[in-house]
Amino acid sequence: MDQSDNIAREDDEAIASTRYPRSTRLVAAIHRGDEPAIREFFLLYAPLLRDQARRMSIGPDEREGIVTTLLDDVVLHLMEHEIAPRNLSRYLIASLRNRARNWHRDTHRRLVARESAYGESNTSGQRIVAECHSEYSIRASGRDEGAGISTRAVIARLAARACRELTRDELVMVVRVGRHVPLREIAGQLGITYGTARVRLHRLRERFRKLAIEHLHSLKSDERAELERFFRRAEVILARKSGAKTQEKTHGQF
Repeated sequence: MDQSDNIAREDDEAIASTRYPRSTRLVAAIHRGDEPAIREFFLLYAPLLRDQARRMSIGPDEREGIVTTLLDDVVLHLMEHEIAPRNLSRYLIASLRNRARNWHRDTHRRLVARESAYGESNTSGQRIVAECHSEYSIRASGRDEGAGISTRAVIARLAARACRELTRDELVMVVRVGRHVPLREIAGQLGITYGTARVRLHRLRERFRKLAIEHLHSLKSDERAELERFFRRAEVILARKSGAKTQEKTHGQF
């Protein structure tokens, strides 16, 4: 056992609560969807991650959002895959480090894209917005009117099926999440706690995944292929990988 393992284990014990003296007990309660455990998880580890985010040069305006989103994702990931990290503090810090690396990279890309969206006018020397089109938009504009009707019709039928099979609260959550409404605000609109909203969102994602798979199997081959292309473009993976519950992702990535 190296010194870093000892330090990490001491960190876990240092932030343990009276109710959950060991992180393993806290994680086991999270696996069961225990709301008090989820609240305790946020209270215990949010200060640690906010301090780590500061050390990783994440600005104060972005820090709280990144930490809260990370803890949300970790809770859902632990519940879905029943993962039990050897050391919860190290797992969370590694996850935050990956999130911070992506945040810095994406911030840099946005700045580069913003700069590249401007050009110099030959006559005045002023910076002007450059006219540009993506390859996808050019391909889409060249299609005939009937080419996209099949995709829209297949997606419309999936939406109609979801409207029939999901409850009103589930549909509200689908719409709000699709519009990037914060989960805390969605919980307030539904009159439920934040912890309950996280658990419901996890279960809703699983239910919608199964519904989409059933809908795919009911389609003709050409319609199925069209809907599968739509999900690939949206980076949605419907099929589960075997052994997902027994393997912990390297360095907290998920």
